Amino acid sequence: MKILIVDDNEDVLSSLKGVFTEYEILTADSIASAKKNLENENTDVAIIDIMLGEEDGLELLRHIKSCFPAIECIMISGYSTIEKAVLSIKMGAFDFVEKPISYQRMKVVIHNALEHKRFSQIIQKELDKYKMVGASSALKKLNEMIEKAAQTDFPVLIMGESGVGKEHIAHLIHLKSKRSEDEMIKLNCSAIPENLFESELFGYEKGAFTGAGSMKKGKIELAASGTLFMDEIGEMPLSQQAKLLRVLEDKELTRLGGERKIKADFRLICATNKDLKEAVKENKFREDFYYRIGVLILEVPPLRERKEDIPALAANFFEEACNENGGVMKDITDSALEAIASLPFKGNIRELKNLMQRIFVFSESSKIDASEIKRIIQIPDKGQNNSLFDKTMPYQEAKKILEKTYIDTQLRLHNGNISKTAVSLGILPNNLMRKIKDLNLN
Repeated sequence: MKILIVDDNEDVLSSLKGVFTEYEILTADSIASAKKNLENENTDVAIIDIMLGEEDGLELLRHIKSCFPAIECIMISGYSTIEKAVLSIKMGAFDFVEKPISYQRMKVVIHNALEHKRFSQIIQKELDKYKMVGASSALKKLNEMIEKAAQTDFPVLIMGESGVGKEHIAHLIHLKSKRSEDEMIKLNCSAIPENLFESELFGYEKGAFTGAGSMKKGKIELAASGTLFMDEIGEMPLSQQAKLLRVLEDKELTRLGGERKIKADFRLICATNKDLKEAVKENKFREDFYYRIGVLILEVPPLRERKEDIPALAANFFEEACNENGGVMKDITDSALEAIASLPFKGNIRELKNLMQRIFVFSESSKIDASEIKRIIQIPDKGQNNSLFDKTMPYQEAKKILEKTYIDTQLRLHNGNISKTAVSLGILPNNLMRKIKDLNLN
């Protein structure tokens, strides 16, 4: 770890350099020499004196935050410059330490700054993973809504057809929010039998029912200080809607079989492909619950309404497919992307991603053009599997491709409903969810 110390006092530079021997220390006595160091070294933390002789340390802070935003800055402040120290925090400094410097406090501040930097890098990596690909006006408007939603703590309701990326958007809102340091806990309402819903959501005490051998926290408790994402909220039983409504109002819950009130500090994000207003009219969804969870409503446009985003999305998914398969890189031409953009995608982004994975598997050339796309999409799923049989590859790899294609097809046939798909396949919903996760299906 490299630390740049900027101070015009030679005694301060030498003393700090002597104390923090576990780090690689760089020193500078002016803004000019500090900038030179920044250009030539990969600095992790900068310790800057606000009063640099005739120079203002805030100018260096402003430069670093503009040109090297990943560097954490710690300001050194004398008693006469407290106002400037406070201003430095507003400008992006991590912290400030008053003079005379307490080396013990400085050690703690540096440790915290490095931890904050590490966490920020993790968050940035996740944000890159969930970035919205495309440049259509519909996507720009959606991104603006995501930014606004992330700045508040109100419940969010994400509405849109199956496969448009509702969970993807929930992740983005969480990562951009003040709760990003804690987890986003997921609950698929369609995958839980009604008689198990309450215990899954609220948890239970030991002995609450037969088989409850120990206490278990529910999803709400697990989401403490973080976000609870409830997918397929339209499938939530009416009886449980009333109970969750009470939790949202009172900010506390009681485990099944318990009496003690537990604080419920979480942010709720819900998603559905149903028309909840229509469900309210049909008495299949509580009106008061609908208005409580839908303080902020984000409507995600289907892919057919933002066709100009398809080439960029297709290229992105194809690159992912290459990386997921040992970095076997194939090129996809602009003509191929144009051919893909002309296709109807009833399954939206999920279907597009599925197609790009199939193109990767069944393409016979390292450079894929429009004719190759037409050849692949004209082969029905059964024919594609036969093509797979004509290829030679490790048995486990072929088995995984077949299993993934089959389960994905069944999910699309059942409109993404986990419970219905599981019943049709003759397996338990939890087992199907586990299989979806193992196969990396959305």
